[in-house]
Parts: sequence; structure tokens; C-alpha cells
Amino acid sequence: MSDWENESDRAAIENMVRPLKKPFRLDDTFEVRVMSAVHAEALAKIDAVHSREYPDERWWQKRYTLRFTPLGGLAIAASIFGVMVLGTIRPAQNAGVQNVHFILVNESAKQVYLVGDFNGWSRKGTPLTRAANKGAWTVTIPLEKGRHEYAFIVADETGEHWVADPLTPAVEDEFGTESSIVSVGATS
Repeated sequence: MSDWENESDRAAIENMVRPLKKPFRLDDTFEVRVMSAVHAEALAKIDAVHSREYPDERWWQKRYTLRFTPLGGLAIAASIFGVMVLGTIRPAQNAGVQNVHFILVNESAKQVYLVGDFNGWSRKGTPLTRAANKGAWTVTIPLEKGRHEYAFIVADETGEHWVADPLTPAVEDEFGTESSIVSVGATS
């Protein structure tokens, strides 16, 4: 005889099953939580595969072995030697070019620029660097033989000012602006 045929057992089972048949409402975050757990598990599996394929070494930490034929090794060694030799050879300097040192002493300057006919009077083309004593500004540039006009642009707290070099001869243009003169090499 089956339990389903007993009316009291059947009623008890129906009472237990009835609440289970009712629809159950889940909270709004349930789907997000489940998918996050699924993604975390998938990422853990991928990480496990990668850690087996790529142990703790990164590609830049791995050791590589380069193999060359004797002729290839000789060619590489000759190339390295050639680069070293060419790096030590200095090109012959143009006899008409000479390095000229420009110095301006100005303790209140925040920046100093050199302008002249040799750099197209470019205002920011040739900046000077502050010397260790913080009052002197210097720059060295190669100049061709001949006479060159130049001046300094001094930037300080009150703005920018055109300043002729106080240590060299000065000339005045048609507007009354003073510039300095430097002669390089023998002039004819």
C-alpha cells in the first residue's frame, strides 16, 4: 500500500509542498552577486592557467640565448668596434668657426637670453645658464669669423629689458638702441 493512498499522509505532504510551489521573489542585487561570483571563478581559472604558462618571470626578466655563426659573430664585433671608433673621431672643425663665451653679471635676473645677428635676433633662441655663484649668466656658442652684433634680454621682476654687454664696445642703431660688438678671429 502506498503513502499516497492514505488521506492524512497526503494532506500532510500537500501542506509541506504548497509553500514550495509559491513564487519566490529575490532581491534586486541577486543577479549581480551571482554573476560576480561566476566571473570571479572564471578569472581565477584563467589566472591559474597563466601562472602555469608564465611562472614568476616576466618577459624582460627571462634569459635569452643568442647564437651566431662565427662569421656573423665577427661581423657584429666589427660593427661594434666601428661604432666605437667613429664615436671617438671628431669631425674637423671649420677653421673659420670659434667658440665664444658670453657672460653677464646680473643678480636680479630670473632668466637671460642672448640675441644677435648670429641667431636672427631670436628672443628665446639662446638662453644663458646661471653660474654657481648665482649672479653670473653664461653661454658658449660657435661663431664664424667676423664682426657680430648682439645684446642680452634680461627678465627680472619688472619685466624684460634689452641690455648691451657692459664689457664690450657698443653701437647705437637708428632708433637709439644700444647693442654690443664682438669680433671673432682675424678680420680683413
